[in-house]
Amino acid sequence: MNKDKILITINNLKEIEEYKKIGISNFLFSIESFSIDHFLFKLDDIKDINANIYLNINKTMDTKTIDEFKQIINDLSFIKGIFFDDIGVYQVLKDSNIPLIWNQSHFVLNSKSINFWLEKVNSACLSNELTKEEIEYILKEANKPLILSVFGSNNAMQSRRHLISAFNTAKDVKIPLNATLVADNGDKFTAKEDNDGMSIYYHDFFNYVPIINELDDSKILLYLIDTFKLEIEDVLGLISGKYPESDEKFLNNKTIYKLEEK
Repeated sequence: MNKDKILITINNLKEIEEYKKIGISNFLFSIESFSIDHFLFKLDDIKDINANIYLNINKTMDTKTIDEFKQIINDLSFIKGIFFDDIGVYQVLKDSNIPLIWNQSHFVLNSKSINFWLEKVNSACLSNELTKEEIEYILKEANKPLILSVFGSNNAMQSRRHLISAFNTAKDVKIPLNATLVADNGDKFTAKEDNDGMSIYYHDFFNYVPIINELDDSKILLYLIDTFKLEIEDVLGLISGKYPESDEKFLNNKTIYKLEEK
């Protein structure tokens, strides 16, 4: 894996110097009020970091939040790029000089949709629900280099509703707001509820690292490692080839429920 192209989500500012020691200089941050799930930083915490700084703006916006986001645009001149989920973020930033990355996780699945967005933005972050063959095809067809998520947790669902709290109230039970849920077929999921709603992740990590050398590196802008549920020691091991336990079900098995090319 080309270390110049590795992009890592950050949970603790102290991690940055450790990553720099091994030649990594691209970091993805979640920020207060506009991001969910990961550790949230203030802009002032990260603006003076000597590295390539990206923002993960993945909160579902309402009008009030969009108006609040507009107030910080002038403070984003140091940003290398913004991953966005909500189209409102695109509408606000489309005429700015900030590079934009389409990152609607369950929609970045086929070359037609991707090329539609690549006419409007700088890049797109591929869904981690693709097989190796699908990734190769999309990379070949894409009009610009793409971002490939190579290790992390699959986001199964995200909602602004407080589903665990509602279930606890309805059933008079006390499931923790951070819980492991088990489906009828035995699959495990990590659920997390906070003030912004609820997210559910597949319990096991996905791992695309073993196929990287088989892909066209020239068509990949960045390799994203999502450190949610990972310690820095795990990430450093991953980069050196020691993978935490993972599940390659999406990589090896084509799913039938996603948006296909027609």
